[in-house]
Amino acid sequence: MTRIYRISRIAFSLIIVLLLVTPVAAAPSPAIQIISQSVESHFPDDLTFTIQARSDAGDITDTAIYYQVGWEKAERIGQTEPFTPAAEVTLTHVWNTHGETVPPFVEITYYWQITDSAGNELVTEPEHIEYTDYTHDWQSRGDEHVIVYWYDKPDDFGEALFEAAAGGYDHVTAITGATTERVARVVIYNNHADFCAFYAPNSCQDWVGGQAFPGLTVQQGTDLGWLTHDVVPHELAHVLYNEVFRDTWVRVPTWFNEGIAVYNEHTDHSVETALVKEAAADDELIPLRHMGTQASGLAHGDVHLWYAEAYSLVAFIADTYGEHKLGQVILTLADNHPMEETLQLTLDMDLIEFEMAWREWLGYPVDSIPTPVTLPQMTIVPIPLPTAPRGQPAATAIPEPAVLPTSTLPLDGAPPTLPCSCCASSTVLLALVAWALVRR
Repeated sequence: MTRIYRISRIAFSLIIVLLLVTPVAAAPSPAIQIISQSVESHFPDDLTFTIQARSDAGDITDTAIYYQVGWEKAERIGQTEPFTPAAEVTLTHVWNTHGETVPPFVEITYYWQITDSAGNELVTEPEHIEYTDYTHDWQSRGDEHVIVYWYDKPDDFGEALFEAAAGGYDHVTAITGATTERVARVVIYNNHADFCAFYAPNSCQDWVGGQAFPGLTVQQGTDLGWLTHDVVPHELAHVLYNEVFRDTWVRVPTWFNEGIAVYNEHTDHSVETALVKEAAADDELIPLRHMGTQASGLAHGDVHLWYAEAYSLVAFIADTYGEHKLGQVILTLADNHPMEETLQLTLDMDLIEFEMAWREWLGYPVDSIPTPVTLPQMTIVPIPLPTAPRGQPAATAIPEPAVLPTSTLPLDGAPPTLPCSCCASSTVLLALVAWALVRR
């Protein structure tokens, strides 16, 4: 029995050796193979994509490139430069960015689709690159969540920007629990001429001082206190909350959208609080039912008060119920519950009860608030209105109705007189066109 046992062990060992040395058939190579690929940024004129491919089964006959800009869901398709079908080809696509507004350092996600004459098709793995601005000696500072870009300023300038961005990101995350899969970007230009370089020809208005895009915000300015306390955390909040509301089809009230952005600023908001309490004492608060758009602030003659109230309404939720409850309000709204239904689900009150509780929190309670009435339809005209960061001037009129960039911030020294934070396209009454100053 002992001898049989030894022979069995030897046989088992031989089997293992044979299995180890016997070659295993490798997976067949794809008919179409990529030799190399690259992307070159020629900011602000174009982004050039190049790929070299070979087919073992026929000539490469058809190609296309697909790409997404920033955190946009939309996918663009680009055609390659004309080429002669062959077994091995070098393909090029030139995206002419000069003709449109494409921000610097925006992330581009792209992939190629290549077909040969035998019907084989290859779709490459998505690649991630950025549209680099080489016209300045840029510096950057970032982590896995946010990155900031600046130039011609000392390291501590960039460090302060990064701390403001990281703090703004962390605050939104602490409130909602939401994080982003990709890095949010903040780009700071030093002056208007440099800033306008990425705009389409003749589209950068003199008063514009910044613009937000999906996944990225671009501003101009050198006032470090203003940038770190107001602009960066405010605009970054819009970038992050826009991602939270990405799949939300119900309307997010403008006062709430702006209120959570102002709430994210790194200031004590004593100015806003004093303004709201003064208006409450004088019975001059803008009713919540009139807070639908920034234009309602114009109609009441004080856009400052509109923003102060937007902040105060959000601060009331956080102060009374805690920031975790504010997060529930945000996420419930993002889950496609209209605002009044959201308040019922999270705070157990309707809009009228909410407004009365807010007034009591301010120290100026009221016995009742008129039930909102449905007004007859009026002719309205969509007008994209400029806006400005808090503490900065903004345009007070638009000479000619024109298509203006969304999410814009006015520039220091523009004719404007009202301070605001960012801009968005708003539908307003035609009678308010001449009052075009809002903050996004």
